[in-house]
Amino acid sequence: MNRLLAGILMYPLSSPLFAAAMEEGAASAPSETVSLVWVIVFAVIFFGMIVGFFVYLWHTEKNRKPEE
Repeated sequence: MNRLLAGILMYPLSSPLFAAAMEEGAASAPSETVSLVWVIVFAVIFFGMIVGFFVYLWHTEKNRKPEE
């Protein structure tokens, strides 16, 4: 299993297309940044959905009827 996982992880490093993309990416200009407001909005929505999911799981488990 370890050999398979190592092979899968090392394959992109040996791929010529991946190497060309790495060289191209290093020579290109840096990408534009986003406003900090949008990062905070994303974080609130992301963590809010995670908390909401666990609240939903807790609520459905609390209201589950015992099976006979």
